[in-house]
Amino acid sequence: MNGSIELQMISKILTCDSQSDVEKLCEFDESYYSIFRPHIQFIMRHRDKYGEVPDVFTFQSEFEDVALVRVDEPIEYLIHEINKNKQRIMLVETFNKLKDLGSADVTEAWEYLSNQCERVAMLDSSQPMDLVKDSEQRSDQVLEYSQQERIPTGFDEIDKCMYGGLSTVEELVILVARTNTGKSWVGTRMMESAQGHGFPVLYYSPEMQASFLGTRFDTWRGKFQNNLLFQGQYTEQYHAYLKDLASQTTSAYVLEDKDAPDEVVNVPFLKKLVKKHKIKLLVIDGLSYMSDTEKSDKDYTKYKNLCADLFRLSKQCGCAVVVMMQANRESRNNKDDKGEVFPNIYNIEGSDHPARIATQVFAMRQIFDKHVLDIRLEKARNANNQKPEFSYAWDINTGNMKYLPSADTMPATIAPKVDLSGTVSVNQPDMSIVLEDSEDVEF
Repeated sequence: MNGSIELQMISKILTCDSQSDVEKLCEFDESYYSIFRPHIQFIMRHRDKYGEVPDVFTFQSEFEDVALVRVDEPIEYLIHEINKNKQRIMLVETFNKLKDLGSADVTEAWEYLSNQCERVAMLDSSQPMDLVKDSEQRSDQVLEYSQQERIPTGFDEIDKCMYGGLSTVEELVILVARTNTGKSWVGTRMMESAQGHGFPVLYYSPEMQASFLGTRFDTWRGKFQNNLLFQGQYTEQYHAYLKDLASQTTSAYVLEDKDAPDEVVNVPFLKKLVKKHKIKLLVIDGLSYMSDTEKSDKDYTKYKNLCADLFRLSKQCGCAVVVMMQANRESRNNKDDKGEVFPNIYNIEGSDHPARIATQVFAMRQIFDKHVLDIRLEKARNANNQKPEFSYAWDINTGNMKYLPSADTMPATIAPKVDLSGTVSVNQPDMSIVLEDSEDVEF
């Protein structure tokens, strides 16, 4: 809407607590405004006379019809958009001027048009970092980033190779696996771990309803047998757990298609939710269900656009993004020296671009007869990657998991499990729960 960025600028100038940010925004004079030009003129005159911008009361006493808005966008966004606003103003001026000159003044018209183009080019706010002149700034930035808390994935051994977990500076992780091997379970584990450590989570689940996905969260957190939860067989212990869970302050949201306008989920919609709920971990459990704003008709281009936009979201919002992706059918031919299928970075269905864009790529598989989950690091942007493989004995029904230092080492038992009756027992892994995914859907 015309004038919206102008109102955002004025609102930010009048309500911002950072004096340095106010100074930056006041560098854009009245020529950058059209609809709200009298308003910015009033602000600038007050600033020139008294050394400060007016307070909200003084401003609204002068302009009673203006309702200020809350502005959560970063300063960089406002600067970029107000420059575009100036370009729009100049474009209208140019058309009007050329119309007035008419065809009789061709030379003057071309000269005017050339000058306008030069003026517009000078509005470009792009400023690449100079590694030489900005050396202290960039070193301080790296130090600041390195001190930010990382998000534990729920897999301690994997966290160690990622410097403590998922980064909230810029992180796009791809997890590739074949159908029916537990991608959604692993994604839910990451959600449960992040929430448990105080990081708000948003999980996009186009296939499984939120309430059913929640039972997997409960299995990971409370070691409740998932097959009983799935059937609604609850005990007092489980009800007490739910009551305690509801009292926690950190949220874990599950988004279904029905929750989106017209049941269409795209990156701009996810970005709004991430900002609204201050999300720090976004899990995408079904990239193929998302809509590409570029309206690509080929999966190859669609997945490229979606992952590029998700990576941009990660950097702009300080939110780690994890994308579960299906392995293609050719992955069935990728067998290790034991004859077991293990997909790799080249087996991502539809497009290899997500792996190119990603900061880290993991491949996973389940060896069902041994009750073992294997996760292998395929790509790491900031690590000496020797493709380490992490193996876990996993009872999928109770959420019990134990790290196996060697895939050849199988313990006689795994960690004790707690059933719904509250009794504790030591069992062999219980794989009785049915994994519901078919060959045609992502798990």
